Amino acid sequence: MSVKKALDNNMAIDARNLYKSFGEPFTFKRLLKLPWEMLLRLTGGYNKKSVLKDLSFKVETGSVVGFLGPNGAGKSTSLKVMLNLIRKDSGQALIAGFDTEYDYDAALKTTGALVELPVFYEFMTGLENLVITSKIYKHITPSDIDESLKKVGLYEHRHKKVSQYSTGMRQKLYVAKILLAKCSIIILDEPTSGMDPKGQAEMRELIKSLAMEKKSTILVSSHLLYEIEQVCDFVVIIKEGSVVTYGRVADLLGSEHEIYELETGPGQIDGCLEYIRKKEYIIQADIKTRANTNFIEIKIKKDDASRAVKELVGQNYDIYNFVKTRRSLENFFLEVTGDGAAAAEKI
Repeated sequence: MSVKKALDNNMAIDARNLYKSFGEPFTFKRLLKLPWEMLLRLTGGYNKKSVLKDLSFKVETGSVVGFLGPNGAGKSTSLKVMLNLIRKDSGQALIAGFDTEYDYDAALKTTGALVELPVFYEFMTGLENLVITSKIYKHITPSDIDESLKKVGLYEHRHKKVSQYSTGMRQKLYVAKILLAKCSIIILDEPTSGMDPKGQAEMRELIKSLAMEKKSTILVSSHLLYEIEQVCDFVVIIKEGSVVTYGRVADLLGSEHEIYELETGPGQIDGCLEYIRKKEYIIQADIKTRANTNFIEIKIKKDDASRAVKELVGQNYDIYNFVKTRRSLENFFLEVTGDGAAAAEKI
């Protein structure tokens, strides 16, 4: 059965009202409860664990989107459902305008996906594994293989057997495979898992270059929020199987308030705190400590920072440091998922 391609060509990925639930894993304990479970199924009283609940979001063509959520939020399950690697209960997943359930080949023709640990022929070298890929895609040349290995930083290890590769090297090799296929839509689940800091930085640069050079659409899931903030235009944040928020990173991190760190002269910090808390343009002010140094963290209305400095100097307070701090994606993530009350207060 084939479904006609969707008309919205501007959307590379479109998840619509996805639901997915799982039953209890089949163990010896479940075997003992099987008669009771059969009775519940017959009477309609058997409940599965819901993992995805009305999950909906869109990924525009040419964008780089971070897919975020706490542990157990359903990120990997969402990607597997969208790729039709596991069956959904209901909803629709479109990739390149095609339904992945009914037009699987058409949907994934130009899609490369790295979900969980990739599998290769262990007894072959990295180069030999990519040569096998080149036999499937007729347009691939030996120079294309070398170029893809260089881009992911594995060219010097191309003659090493995959059985000797680390987890991070296997991740890189699979990305090289995606590059060979010249995929216009790339889905990556924890692409820097198992990599050292150097490898993580290289992967970030690779994702940036893919978005800029090849106009690829990239959906990347990661626990490293700083990493996502560096490479993504948009973020989708989910919790308990539902989308909490979605939008452009710059817009989500924007605020009508600004946060500054203020350091004063010796013995002045308490008096300074009491003074600024009385000002109507100060939203919040608290004493913080970092590296055994006390400072005042001020949440202030926009455009009032210079006014605050002038008034403090006018009151003979010695200002040693007054610097604007940046609202991070990590703080925003903790705020919207409800996993960081302290972070929410700070923001």
